[in-house]
Order: sequence, then C-alpha cells, then structure tokens
Amino acid sequence: MQHLKIAQRLRVHGFFIVINALVSMLVAARYFEFLPVFPSDFLAILFIFVATFGQMVLLAGVLGLLSLPVICLPKLWRQVCQITFASLAMATLYFDTLVFAQYRFHMNAVVVDLALSGQVVTFPLLMWVKGLSVIALVFLVQFFLLRWLERLQYEKSETAPDQRRKKFFRRFGLVTFASLLLTHGIHIWAAAQAYQPVTMIKRYLPLFYPSTSNRTMAKYGFVNEKSLAQQKNMKMTQTSDLNYPLNPIKATKPEKPVNIVLILVDSWRADTFNAENTPHMWRYAQQGIAFNNHLSSGNATRTGVFGMFYGIPGTYWHSVLANSQPPVLIERLQALDYELGIFAAAKLTKPEFDQTVFGSIDNLRLGSKGDTPSARDENLTNDWLAWEEKREKHKPAFSFLFYDAPHGYDFPENYSPRFEPMVDSMNYMDLDNDYDPVPLMNRYKTSVHYVDSQVKRVLERLEESGELENTVVIITGDHGQEMNDNKLNFWGHNSNYTNAQIQVPFAMFGPKISAQMNTWGDRFTAHQDLVPTLAINYLGIENEIKDYAVGVDLLDNPIKRDWIISSKYSSYGVVTDDYIVEVGATGNYQILDKTNRPASKEKLNFQYLQEVFEQISLYSK
Repeated sequence: MQHLKIAQRLRVHGFFIVINALVSMLVAARYFEFLPVFPSDFLAILFIFVATFGQMVLLAGVLGLLSLPVICLPKLWRQVCQITFASLAMATLYFDTLVFAQYRFHMNAVVVDLALSGQVVTFPLLMWVKGLSVIALVFLVQFFLLRWLERLQYEKSETAPDQRRKKFFRRFGLVTFASLLLTHGIHIWAAAQAYQPVTMIKRYLPLFYPSTSNRTMAKYGFVNEKSLAQQKNMKMTQTSDLNYPLNPIKATKPEKPVNIVLILVDSWRADTFNAENTPHMWRYAQQGIAFNNHLSSGNATRTGVFGMFYGIPGTYWHSVLANSQPPVLIERLQALDYELGIFAAAKLTKPEFDQTVFGSIDNLRLGSKGDTPSARDENLTNDWLAWEEKREKHKPAFSFLFYDAPHGYDFPENYSPRFEPMVDSMNYMDLDNDYDPVPLMNRYKTSVHYVDSQVKRVLERLEESGELENTVVIITGDHGQEMNDNKLNFWGHNSNYTNAQIQVPFAMFGPKISAQMNTWGDRFTAHQDLVPTLAINYLGIENEIKDYAVGVDLLDNPIKRDWIISSKYSSYGVVTDDYIVEVGATGNYQILDKTNRPASKEKLNFQYLQEVFEQISLYSK
C-alpha cells in the first residue's frame, strides 16, 4: 500500500472519529439502564436520545481535533497515535460505565487518585488482568478498523473523488449541530421551569454541561419562580464563608475528666454487629447502650467522619476545608489538655482530614504501615498499644482508632474462623445485578470478624490496666456497605441513602452509661449526635447545642425525629421512616422509597424542607 496523501489521511481520520462516536453512543446507552424509571414523558425521552448523540459526537470530535496533528506523522507513528488516543478514550468510557453502575457518579481525578493510591481501594491481580485485557481488545479492534479505513481510502481513485463521502460529512455535521441545538434548547427551557424529568438526566452523561439561561427566560416570562426558589434553597453550597461555631464556646472544667476511645470501622454494615460476627465488641457493648436505628452523616468516609467530629451536616465540608476550621470537639479536648492518639489504617490525607478534623494536631500520624488493609489494621493496633503504655497517665486521653479491613474485604491469609462459602478475592468487574452476593458477603463478614479480633486487644488492654472504668468507649462505622440489597446493582457505598449504605452500628459504654438507659428503640439517632453527647456529659460545654451541632444528647431523654440528613461528595439525602429525598448539588431532587425506587405517591413535606434549609445554611455567613 502506497502512502496516503494528506487529504486522504484527513478523510480516514474523519471516518475513524465518526465510527468511534457511534460506538460510544452504544456504550453510553448503558448509563440509562440505571435511571430509577425510564421516563414516559416524550420531552425527556427526546432529550436522552439527542443529548447522548450530541455529547458522544462532541467528545469524539474534540478528541479528533486534539489528535489531528498526528496525520502529518509517518505511517507507523500516525497509526500508533491514532489507535492509542481512540482506544484509551473508549476504554475510559467503558470503565466509567462500570463506576457509574455501582456508584451513580462518573470517574474523576479524585476517584482515580484514591483507586491508584492502594490505600483506600485495593484491586486483586485478576481484576488488573481483566482490565488490561479489555484495553488490549479495544486496541486490537481499533487497529483493524484503522487499517480497513486506510485500505478502503487507498482503493478509491484519486481522479474520481467520492462525492457521497463529502456529502456524508456535511450531513453528519448538520445532524450533530441540530442535536446539540435541540439538547441545549430543551435544557434551557427545563432549567427555567425546574422541570426535573429533563434536568435530572444530565448527571447520567460524562462531562455533560448543558446550557441554562434563566435570566433571558425570565425576561420573556418562561420561568417558574416558585420551583426555582425551592431548588435554590435545596442546593449544596461550597462557599468559604463559615460561621462555626455560632457563638464562642463557654465551658467549665469537669471534676474528673474521662478518657474517650472512639473505635471506627470503615464500611461497617449494621447487620454484622452481633454475637456471632463481632463477639468481643458485642460483649463489651452490653455494658452500655446499642442504638438500633443509627444513621451515618454520610454514605462515604469523608462525610461520615466529618459529621461525627463536627456534629453538622457533611454539606459544610468544602467551607470547613477552605477555612481549615478544626471541630469544636477537638479544640475542647486540646483545651482540657487531653493526650490525643489518632490511629488510622488508611491515609488521613485522602480525604483531607489532616486539614480539617485533625488539622490542629501537631505531629499527626498520617497512616499505617502494611501492604494490605488488614496488615495496616494490625499495625495501628500495635502502635496504639505502644502509645497507651507510654503515655502520661495523669492526663486524660482521647483515642481514635480507624480500622479499614472491611472496606477492602480483607483479612490475613491464615485468619480463622472464616464464613463460607467465600469468594477468593474482591473483583469489582464481576459485580452486576445477577451476581450472587452470599460468597462476597461471607468474605466481608470475615473481614469484620478480623477487625473485632483487633479491637479485642484494645479493650482487653484497657480492662487489664483498670482504665476501662474511667473510659467512655464509642464503637461505630463511618458508613455502611451495600451488597445489592435492593436488587438495583448498587455495590459498596457513596451511591444512595438506603439503610444498606448509611445505617451503621453505634454503641457506647462507660461512666454515666448503663444498659437501663437503652430506651431509644427504633427512633433515629445519627453521627451528628456524638459531639453534643460528649460535649454536655464529659467536656463541660455549656452552650446551646445549636451553637456547635445539629444533633441531640443521646444520654438525655429519647426524642422522635422525623428525618435525618446524610450526604456524600456531591449530594445529600433527607431520610425519613418512609422515604428518601435525594438532592443533587444544584438542588434537583427525587423522592425515593426506602429501596431507592421512585416513590410516586409521596409528596414533599414543606415543613421538613424548611427545617432542612435551616440545617444546611445555619453555619454559613
């Protein structure tokens, strides 16, 4: 085959991009499998089709323009560059659909960074092999496609240009332009009307930012002011203006300060806190109170830990981070000269707890040593035992032990007992709606049992030294871990606000706490309650709770709450006994039942909404 001329290379490049765009549309169609219900509204259906077509062609076109200079390279380098660009883009889109299938958000720099760090998410060798095999297959298909297009172009006579191909590009361009125009036009109208059947769809396509023009639409009377005002109130803000606490903290020094030990288990399901799965933690917890319906402040580590230490919704994360504002809890412990022992398995820099929760602590221990989550859990336990032995006993101490093994479904190779049958490793690429969760659940339960064996070492040390009598112990998880509980292909966490992802164990025992106080029943309790409970009963804080937290004192008389806020990186949920209102970053919302399916019979309770607005805006200036 002779070398193609520049004009011929340009046509090959154009067809190569168009074919990849069309294939991308087929891949992208998978995103809409995860709509709670496929819309019956004609406008929403039309928006899905034209938006998918326009967005995939646009992304492919941008890639084509960026790679256009390579057509001037020699044949081998030209082909290598074209195939590499297209293959990586197609593989990325495919892997993004896998991420979206489990978590309902798209890949981003934070997700990739966390995955590749090896600290937060660990992948078995088999998963790497499968992933690389997919990429290799895409490379092979792209290679044959490019070779075929070049051979086809070469066989065309230079003296008889193919006018039909020129017309094809013009027509394809016009169709793309019309699709983009229709996509943005529909969304401009839908945004002005707060028409959610359309506006909620935009989060299903990657890198998709459809236009809005509410000011112009208002000029011509096409704006639904009431709906837009409600949506504006509900949206998450990322302002750096923070008013936390509302007033200076007033406190008196306790006569006899107690030690506080907070044991946190990453990704801990509420239904695995029992005598069989966690025998040692369960036995100690019988001395105090175990709360039956405790919800985390988040379905992810960032917001789950944040709500526990700050006592306010995770929607304030960005403001707190921008201001490097430590929590009232830590500041009060430091004011009382507590020794602070912070022991976490995973790095405290991802999320940025070193700049928020623990930002005021000098010489912070940022993580643990070990190649696996279970090895790092053992390391943190060993380090805590050494710290506890050497610390100054005349001072009160606050210990934070953050275990990670269940997050990675991990335990030592020789660990026993094991729950059977069990998968050999956690392979995220195998997970789908037909996957049998039982072997995976058994692996998870074994990892929880392993953490229990490590916590046993901590509690027994406190008991043997006699310090347990003057120590308040809190045992809980940062968030839950779904195993496709509701048959909607949700695995893990950070994707919805059902109990599988936000209900966690929560137990307290120690001074001022007795089993007879366990009268909460099935009433809601939440991570936001920990700070006021410690502040009032053990740290001598005299301010109204509202000054520094939105929770309640768990050792006071139980109260019934109608709803609790839980959040993640880009949304929050208002969770009630009967339904969930999931609110996106821009204020778009959907009402779901407790299995995360549309709750068509439920209506927004405007009294609840008013109370929610107050919580998410209370600590903003």
